[in-house]
Amino acid sequence: MPEYNPKNEVAKKQYEDALLHGKCRDPKTVKAVWNSINLFEEFTRYADFRTLDADQAKAFKAWLEKKVNKNGDSLSIATMRSTLQSLREFFEWLAIHPQYIRKVDGRAVQYLRLSDNANRAGRASREKVPPTLQELSKALTAMPSDTDIEKRDRALFAFTVITCVRDDALVSLKMKDVDAQRKTVWQDPKHVRTKRRKGINTRFVSQVMPEAEEIVLDWLKYAQGVLGLKPNEPLFPKTLVENDASTMAFRANGLSREHWANAQPVREVFKVAFQRVGQPYYHPHLFRKTVVKWAQQNCSQLEFKALSQNLGHEHAMTTYNAYGDLSVDEQFQVIAKIGAAHAELANVPMDAILQEVARRTSK
Repeated sequence: MPEYNPKNEVAKKQYEDALLHGKCRDPKTVKAVWNSINLFEEFTRYADFRTLDADQAKAFKAWLEKKVNKNGDSLSIATMRSTLQSLREFFEWLAIHPQYIRKVDGRAVQYLRLSDNANRAGRASREKVPPTLQELSKALTAMPSDTDIEKRDRALFAFTVITCVRDDALVSLKMKDVDAQRKTVWQDPKHVRTKRRKGINTRFVSQVMPEAEEIVLDWLKYAQGVLGLKPNEPLFPKTLVENDASTMAFRANGLSREHWANAQPVREVFKVAFQRVGQPYYHPHLFRKTVVKWAQQNCSQLEFKALSQNLGHEHAMTTYNAYGDLSVDEQFQVIAKIGAAHAELANVPMDAILQEVARRTSK
């Protein structure tokens, strides 16, 4: 059985260029698309893409439903859905390509789709319960701060609480991106890996957890004064790992002057922090939901709009839809309290109301 089809490889490479340079897709996204196309070729045994027809598309869907992953489990509906979507977009592009036009059955492309019910199931997800501010405060308070590594870890945890910066952006921030005087962060898309490479102006939301802001400011002073980190060096440098000559084993030896390659070490820091106080692991992205829930109860519409921009959202409804959903218990609690404030006001004597109004207007 052949391991590749030369004609297919040419088409795949052209499509890769179209995604990277024509649609400016992220390389990670393009790699996922490439994997989906490879999966289709595995099924067809590397048949020419021009052989696509309705029967082949339907057979591939049936094969996909029976396929298992490395753990021996069936593929999730979400995985099948994204695979078929990638293939559908690829063949739609191929059907209008000058070299393939009228050679690819465009009608068969529509068969690369799950049923409406399966699509809805694929988009569904279990509720992700965010940590409470009390849980975050408990974990932060328990974090040690004796060594440089411990100081960095505690500061990046605190920084995430009061800025809600995404973890991939967090590891690419530089010292110059944070203004300690103004308590602001400029997430510069030229080097900070923000979502969709947007430039984001963020201010510390100090009201959420004042002690977290103090830890961040202390880190900035320590990093610049004691560690001597320069403006273009990482805000949170990665751990320096060296070979111990006596034991021939690798061990942590302070901080380097380099950025982490990805956010995985940050997640490990968070896991240890929560384990230390006997709490379940909360992904750093959930901190955004924690702060939004706090804002729903404490902010005016104007303040919520400002917080939404602080998170990098152009529209406040994006913030509501992404992070503002209530759990069932919260939903019931809010419903039960509807009208309670008005009921309390109705029981206040009119004389007391008039006296309060007179007091305020006399100032």
